[in-house]
Amino acid sequence: MQRDEKIIVALTGCSHALSHGYLLIFPAVLLLLQSEFSIGYLELGVIGNIMNFTYGLGALPGGMIYNYLGSKRLYLICFLGSAITVILVAVSSGLFLFTAGLALLGILGSLYHPLANSLITSKVREYGQALGIHGASGNVGLASTPFIIGLIASYLGWRQAFLWSALPGIILSLWAFFVDMSPGEEIRTAEPTPTQKSPPRRLKAYFSLPLVLLYLTNMFQGFSFSGSLIFLPAYMAKRTSFHFFSLDSVALGGMLSAIVLAVGVLGQYGGGRLAQQSRLERKLLFMPMLSFPFIFAMSFTTDFLLLIIALFFFFFNFFLQPMNNTLLAQYTDVEMRGTAFGIYFFLSFVFGSLASSFCGFIAESFGLKWVFLGLSSSVLLLILTAFFLVKIERPMDRRPQSR
Repeated sequence: MQRDEKIIVALTGCSHALSHGYLLIFPAVLLLLQSEFSIGYLELGVIGNIMNFTYGLGALPGGMIYNYLGSKRLYLICFLGSAITVILVAVSSGLFLFTAGLALLGILGSLYHPLANSLITSKVREYGQALGIHGASGNVGLASTPFIIGLIASYLGWRQAFLWSALPGIILSLWAFFVDMSPGEEIRTAEPTPTQKSPPRRLKAYFSLPLVLLYLTNMFQGFSFSGSLIFLPAYMAKRTSFHFFSLDSVALGGMLSAIVLAVGVLGQYGGGRLAQQSRLERKLLFMPMLSFPFIFAMSFTTDFLLLIIALFFFFFNFFLQPMNNTLLAQYTDVEMRGTAFGIYFFLSFVFGSLASSFCGFIAESFGLKWVFLGLSSSVLLLILTAFFLVKIERPMDRRPQSR
C-alpha cells in the first residue's frame, strides 16, 4: 500500500473500533442499569433494540448522501456528533432521556459504515485486504470496550463510563480534519465527462438476485451478531463462576467478553485475506457452517467450556464481514457502491436490531441460558442464503481481476 492508502486504512480502522465501541457501552453497563432503573431483561432488550434500529435507520441515507456531503463532512458529523451525544447520555435525568440519547447515538453511528466502506474501496487498491484490516480493527473496539467500560463503571458508575467515551471521538475528529478523503483515481475515472454522461442508475439494479442474497446473508449475520453483543457481557457474568482480582460481575462479564471478542481480530483479518482469493462465494458458505455448532452449544455449557466454545464461534463468525463486504463491492459498479452499501447496512442493522428484543424476550420468558440457542436459528438461515449465492454463476465482468 502507498502512504496515503495506509493513512486511510489507519484512520478508518481506529474509527471502526470506536464506532462499535460506542454501541457496546450500553451492554457493558446493562446490569448496573437493570439495578438503577429496576427493569427486566425484556425492557433492556427493547432499549438496545431502539439503539440498534436507529443505527441501521441512518445507513441508507448515509450511503445516499455520501457523494453529496463528501467524506470528511460526513465523518465529522458522525464522530463529533457521537462525542456530544455520549455526554448528553451521561447527564440524562431519566430512562426516557437515556433511551433518546442512545437512539441519537445510533443514528449518528449509522453514517459510518457506508462512508468507510465506500471510502476504502475507492481509495485503496487492495481493498479486500484493507477491509479485513478494517474489520479486525473494529474487533479491537468490540474486545476492549466491554472490559474498559465495565471497569470504569464498576468504580465510577455508568455515567462516568459514558462521559469518558467522548474523548476518543474528539481525538479522531481532529485527526480526520487533516486527512485527504477526496475521491480516489477509480472514482475520478468512473465519473462521466460533460459530453458523455452515464445513464441514471435504475432502482432495480440495486436489487438483482446476487445483491439480494448478499443483503440477506448480511442481515442474518447481523441478527446473530447484534444479539450476541447486547447480551454477551451479562451472559458471561451469569454463566461463569470465575474469580479474578475481586472483580464484580459487571467488570468480570466485560473482561470475559473482551477475551471472546478479541479472537474476532484474527477472524476479521483472516476473512480479509480470503477475500483476496477466488471462489469467494464458496468460502462465504463454509464459514457459517463452521460457526453454527458452536453458537448452538453455548446454551448448554458453562464456565471454561463456555469460554472455549464462545471463542470458536466468534472466530469463525467474524470471517464473514470482510468477505461479504468484498463480494458486494465486486458485484457493484463504483458509481452505485455508496448507495448499495447504504441499502446493505440499512437492512442488516435494522433487521439485526430486532435481535435485542428477541433475546430479551427469550431471557425474560425462558431464562438467559436459551438466548444463544434462539440466535442459532439466524445462522441456519445464513447458511441457506449463502448456499443459493454459490449456485448463481457470476457474470464474467463481475469476476475479480488480478491486480
